[in-house]
Amino acid sequence: MQHLHVDHVGWNTRLENGRWVPTFPKARYLFAKQEFDHWSAQNEKTEIPPFVDSVLPVVEANRHELVGNDHEIGDHVRILPTPGHTPGHIAITMGRGKDDAVFSGDLMHSPLQTLYPELSIKFDVDPAEAAKTRRSFLERYCDTDTLCCTAHFPSPSVGKIRSKGNAFECVAV
Repeated sequence: MQHLHVDHVGWNTRLENGRWVPTFPKARYLFAKQEFDHWSAQNEKTEIPPFVDSVLPVVEANRHELVGNDHEIGDHVRILPTPGHTPGHIAITMGRGKDDAVFSGDLMHSPLQTLYPELSIKFDVDPAEAAKTRRSFLERYCDTDTLCCTAHFPSPSVGKIRSKGNAFECVAV
């Protein structure tokens, strides 16, 4: 399951004999349907090169699966909707019966966004929704044992969310 911005899909394909082909030809690539539909519509209006060379070849090879926000893999991996950065953006939770770990994707790009959840970046499609989702996410995992694994924080990028006054911080573990 993956977010569909260039920095998350670039490894999906490789150039072989002048054609983009799936890097892992036997793998199933899971795309959140709502986000895939958003980028498909955008690509129809104006071609988006990373979508064309890193997502569509996977679709053309029939190696993809579009999944809804209720998708689970076994009883350990689940989707957590985190809209705002993009329509249909998701986080991934792991754990049996509880969230032992959560992979936040592009919900947060900097530790500053734990201190100031209302701080959105220019790449957030809906900054207000992203801020609301970020605060909800931080409140959900604040002062729990859930490991928060971030995609863009500097190393160490794994920590636990802790309250800090009216804000939060990600304390490295």
